[in-house]
Amino acid sequence: MASATPSSSSSQVRVGVRIRPLASKEISQGGQGCLNVVAPSIGIGQRQFTYDTVFDTHISQQDLYDNIATPLLTSFTAGYNATIMAYGQTGSGKTFTMGSEAHTEPETASHAGLIPRF
Repeated sequence: MASATPSSSSSQVRVGVRIRPLASKEISQGGQGCLNVVAPSIGIGQRQFTYDTVFDTHISQQDLYDNIATPLLTSFTAGYNATIMAYGQTGSGKTFTMGSEAHTEPETASHAGLIPRF
């Protein structure tokens, strides 16, 4: 998502969307996904939204870390500022992505979010 050496010809602010998987409780209550993902776009109904990167429900926490944090850490150690920010509605997956889902599932290393992996 971010390069180790900033380029003056392109924006260094990247916007990525991570679609969290359904929680066990949502699945047990008959919940189903409603998004149509054709990266880098997400469709819901007739609306289409385009981002720099889209991570669907099947990406593991480790793969997300490798795609997001690793390039930023490289830039950071090279002297550049780096920030990862999670923004969204309650229940949208911020804690799942950034922290852990220990409050809903047994905590395992594979469920650890971005922050515990630093």
